[in-house]
Amino acid sequence: MVQVTDPGTLQALVQALSDEYSRKIMLGCITAAKSVEDLSKENDIPLSTCYRRVHELLDSRVLIVERIIVTPDGKRYEMLRSAYRSITVNLESGIMKVEALINEDVADKLRRLWVTMKQ
Repeated sequence: MVQVTDPGTLQALVQALSDEYSRKIMLGCITAAKSVEDLSKENDIPLSTCYRRVHELLDSRVLIVERIIVTPDGKRYEMLRSAYRSITVNLESGIMKVEALINEDVADKLRRLWVTMKQ
């Protein structure tokens, strides 16, 4: 677990946890990457709402695009994964402390991408 100290990330995590649909989306793609359509169907979230929440979560880096799939007919869609496996929020003595466990699969892929880009 790492302590989240960046105010933007902290705000994004708390906001995502407080919204039912965002929370369902985050929980739905922790163990496996999923498309927006899959997340919408599995969690009974209207498709347009699911797209809106996914874009908000991508902008705040709570979700990550694991890969992009292009179908034989040229249709393109993203497979999404939660950036965090676990999040803990503590309120003590008037201070909010957030700790998060980074989703290792995503971290490993980003590390490999970073190493590739440096070469």
